[in-house]
Amino acid sequence: SAGMPRAEVRSGIDWFELDAGVRFGDHEVALHDLLAARRAGETSITLSDGSIGLLPLEWLSRLGPVIAGGTSNGTALRYKRSQVALLDALLSALPGSSADATFEKARAELRTFDSITPVDPEATFVGTLREYQREGLAWLHFLRRFGLGGCLADDMGLGKTVQVLALLDARRAQRDQQAERGSRNGSPGPSIVVVPRSLIFNWKREAERFAPRLRVLEHLGTGRDAAAIDVTTTDVVLTTYGTLRRDAAALAGIQFDYAILDEAQAIKNPSSASAKAAR
Repeated sequence: SAGMPRAEVRSGIDWFELDAGVRFGDHEVALHDLLAARRAGETSITLSDGSIGLLPLEWLSRLGPVIAGGTSNGTALRYKRSQVALLDALLSALPGSSADATFEKARAELRTFDSITPVDPEATFVGTLREYQREGLAWLHFLRRFGLGGCLADDMGLGKTVQVLALLDARRAQRDQQAERGSRNGSPGPSIVVVPRSLIFNWKREAERFAPRLRVLEHLGTGRDAAAIDVTTTDVVLTTYGTLRRDAAALAGIQFDYAILDEAQAIKNPSSASAKAAR
């Protein structure tokens, strides 16, 4: 029968990797092989010495949500940095588990997080955010800190664009500060903002009004050239859904800091009327 399971988490540049297995006497079977046997409908597995080991079906069942969230690389399961909480729940349930220092730091930050404190925009930002907008900006910073994506879903007219511009201006300030120090290591690249064509003018006007230091490049029209985008002198690439679809291959070569989707319902379903219209 199966003994105590083992789990180890290793960290990469932007991912965590789970290496786990179960011992059957002197033999350990990797999680990858246990999952393969389970998917094949087996209740046991043949060990390296020819003996038979019973699959720990209850343990594998409890791992269901964790397993579903990872991507197999053939020997282990890989997770995005935003899935820290998922792996933390797994390791907390396994007394014999271990993790490297990077993952332990991420776990500690998550566990000690208490609440989101409203923040002010950069001094270069023109205008004053209302209290709920300061909370929204703090929430956007929180998402970045933990590597999460998010949906800013305030009602129409409550200043979602302004909050996002405050975030982008903060990232611009970080880039400029690092450039002044002569270092771009870890410096955020430009962000891409994708909007319906009818909102291009509004985004330009709002950026000029609230974040005049932002260097906005319109990627539109017949003369556009994604290969000519200078990532060192551009803070925001402003484009439309239709243009993004046509230039996806070229734009994929740029490491964008943020991808901001305004009226994101345009891409929620490839067969929807709004998605077809956006094309």
